[in-house]
Amino acid sequence: MNKIYFKLLGLSLGLTIIISLFSATSIFLKMDDNGIIMFQIAAFLSLAILLFFYMKKKDSTLKQFGFEKTSISKSVFGFIALIILIQPITLGINFSLPFLTLLLIIIQMILVGFVEESLFRAIFFYFLKDEQPKVYLLFSSIVFGLLHIASGLNPETAPLLVFLQIVNALLLGAIFAILYYSLKSIYLVIAFHSLFNIFASVTLESSLQRNLVAVSILTICYIVFLIYYTKIVFFLKK
Repeated sequence: MNKIYFKLLGLSLGLTIIISLFSATSIFLKMDDNGIIMFQIAAFLSLAILLFFYMKKKDSTLKQFGFEKTSISKSVFGFIALIILIQPITLGINFSLPFLTLLLIIIQMILVGFVEESLFRAIFFYFLKDEQPKVYLLFSSIVFGLLHIASGLNPETAPLLVFLQIVNALLLGAIFAILYYSLKSIYLVIAFHSLFNIFASVTLESSLQRNLVAVSILTICYIVFLIYYTKIVFFLKK
């Protein structure tokens, strides 16, 4: 395998290890929920600073990493709104969350969106832009999806729900990659990713049936979107 792929895999694993260490430390110190979130904020803030200066070193304008405006169609906005709202509509919103917890979640998820999209979309594309579009789209989405599988591996969760969550992670990674590739702008995918995580984080704990419905609807929407966009994006280059 080309050393570039190993480099990108190393960056991805490094990100995962740093976040895991911060999370493990917060648990070891027996922090409450807000404390755990604050430790994760510290982890993602550190990573955000490191990635920012890494990209800045490669391109002082950051344009090669997608930090520039672009036009976005109403259909794309509509799809994004639909995906963001499916879980809160299906599962309900937890309005009992304390204001401080909600604020910390918002800060955390904005940082998550910035860090993960800067790495898995912008930096991956920077190093793979000379490859076939399929290479970038598949590699970035698969690595993103695989590193998110751990969040779905819960022995207390029904096997079918775990399977659907894993499929969702892989499909969502593909959608982020396609949007970034087609728009050549990182702003939309950061906002999409951040809002998706924020709304997912404030939903109510629900029954298995409701969770299956929400994840199934998301899966169908992802597949429909991917079928439509692959016609436009996957074969843009021979």
